[in-house]
Formats: sequence, structure tokens, C-alpha cells
Amino acid sequence: MRKEYWAQKTIKKTASIIKKDILITNQSGQVIAASTPNYLGHSHKAALHSVNRNVPIEIENEDMKFWNVDSPCIVTPFEHDNTAHGTVIILGQPDEIRDYSRLLKLNAEFVITQEKERAESYSNQLSRTQMLSYILFNQERQIQNYNRKGIIDQLGLNEQTAVALIHIETTSKSKIRSLRDALDKWKLPTDDVIETSPQDYIYLFKSNKHRGTSLKALKDFISNQQDDILKKTVITIGTFNMGVQGLVQSYNEAMSLQKLIRMLRYTDGVHTYKEYELETICNNISYFTPSNETSLVTNYKKLLDFGEDKYLNETVEAYFRNHGKLVKTANDLFIHRNTLNYRIKKIHDITGWDPNTIDGIVLLRIAQMLYKKSK
Repeated sequence: MRKEYWAQKTIKKTASIIKKDILITNQSGQVIAASTPNYLGHSHKAALHSVNRNVPIEIENEDMKFWNVDSPCIVTPFEHDNTAHGTVIILGQPDEIRDYSRLLKLNAEFVITQEKERAESYSNQLSRTQMLSYILFNQERQIQNYNRKGIIDQLGLNEQTAVALIHIETTSKSKIRSLRDALDKWKLPTDDVIETSPQDYIYLFKSNKHRGTSLKALKDFISNQQDDILKKTVITIGTFNMGVQGLVQSYNEAMSLQKLIRMLRYTDGVHTYKEYELETICNNISYFTPSNETSLVTNYKKLLDFGEDKYLNETVEAYFRNHGKLVKTANDLFIHRNTLNYRIKKIHDITGWDPNTIDGIVLLRIAQMLYKKSK
């Protein structure tokens, strides 16, 4: 309420309209804003009395000496939550300005309420952002496993949430501003945006039936926004999850995917974790456990060294291309099914991975992808 923009702009404008001088005082009766600058800092006896008693005071000509003022006026306290925060003083004969004083009181109280709500909203948003950041950037299991209902409800983690990492490769202020504007346009009241640098943002998308409850629908929503800035922006999105642990999982997925996308040298586009899930897992193996990568690739290479025609590698390629279906794989390779069964047994003998089992086929597929990546 007592900020300079209201004091200097609103007061002067109003004074020019009603052709009367207006003063604003704080709770101690000091003039902190005035349409005429020479009143600034003056201690107003009637204003202090008005604040303490929370009552308006009308000063006629005969009362001027008692209140030690140089003009008749009306002193009106403005309040919030039954507490007077200051007064509005209009100089002039009370009968002429009474209606103005009531309107200015209402205006002052409206501004106070606005500022209180704005400050509370900013404080809540700051606290919310700090808590979300603490959860996302803290790798302690104790924090990630936290499931207190009050906190989860407060942070909106009782809804399905997908974490998106948004990066723009530029230092242009206008392009960064355009990206921020685009993010603001997407934002629903329950969403959260955390800025980690001018080029990087964490966007928490809440599941919404109109925007999308699946990664594909969310990707389509973003892609259909027709924002030119997206042509220079990389967006990686983790899966929809609930709770603190789900939030961390989605964030880690988006982060792992972002590393993969950078390695692939993509410079724009919307990418979801489910589209690259196996590639991301392989990339994490390379990044976090290179010894495991070496072991898997070395074992897979044994297939390449078996036989002059390298037919076992071709068999593996066809087997995965046809999703492990034997008849389709045999037809693809133009061989008899018995021959295919012989080759599958040979793959098992050489690598120790049996393509007929879940464990074997998963290890074989991961090893194949790591091998291709290492070439």
C-alpha cells in the first residue's frame, strides 16, 4: 500500500481530478506520500489519533488550532484485518470532500489487500519452488522416500506429474524471453516451472485430460503450439508419476534422456523417455558402469568372430527385427526353422545368453545396442 508507485502516481492523479491536496500517512502519523511534496515527513497529530482509535476525524476551521493543522480536512483510517495501516487525508471543507474520502479509503484498502495477497502468493510460490528444488536436487534416499501427505498435497504431488527438462542453446536475450513467454502460455495453475539458468528450465506438467494424460498426448500438445522458439529448443520428458519418489524418478528419466539426446547431437525437438527407454538405459550403463559395458560388448563380439560369413550377427539382427518370432525370422533369413533353432542354440553356447529366455534376450539386446554405440 505504501509503496512509491501507489503513493506518487495514484495520489497525484486523484488530486488533479478532485482539485484537492491528498496526504497518506503511516501508522505513526507521518506523511509518506503527498500530492504536494512540502508535506512529506510531516507528523500529523490527527492522523496518529485516527490510527490509534481507528476512527475518521473531520477537522473544521474552528478545530484547526487544536489539531495543529493549516487547513480543514478529513482524516480517514484505512485498514486490513481490523488493523489500521495508515490514513488518507484530504484537505478541504469536510462537507465538500466527504464522499471523496470514502472512495479513497476503499481504494487504499483494496490496494492493501492486493499487496498482501501478492506477497503471500509470492512467498508460497517461493517456498513451493524451494521445496521442489530440494527434492529434485537431493539424492538422499531418505528425502526421495518421503511420503507425508500434507507435503505431497501442498506440492501437488498427489496428481500424476511428468518432469520436462527444457534447454535452449542461445545467449540471445530476446530468444530466452520468447521461450519464457511460451512456457507461461502453457502453464496451468497446478504446473510448476523452475529456472535453473537462463537457458535451462524444469517444467512440472500435471496430467490434464485436455492437454494430455500420456506422454504421447503431452508431446503432441507441445509440438502443436506452433511456437517458433521450439525449433531451437530441446525438451526431454520423463514419465507421469505420483508422490515424491515418482517426481524424482520422472526427473531422473528426463535427465538421462537429455544426456542421450546431447550425445546424439539433436538440437531441437520434443523427446519422451518411453521413446528412448532402452537407449537411455544403455547410455546409463556406458556412463555409470563402463566396466559392465566392456563386459557385455566383449561377449557380444564373440558372435561376430564365429564363422567367416558372420551369419550369427545377421541372425540376431533379424531376430530382434521380427520381435523374436521364429517363423517370421526364418522367412526373413530365407532359412528353415530348424536351421534357425540351431543358430539360436549356437548363440546360447557362445555367449551364455539364451534368446529363448527373458534374461537372455534382454542381455543380448542390450549388448547389441552397446556394441553398435561403441562402433
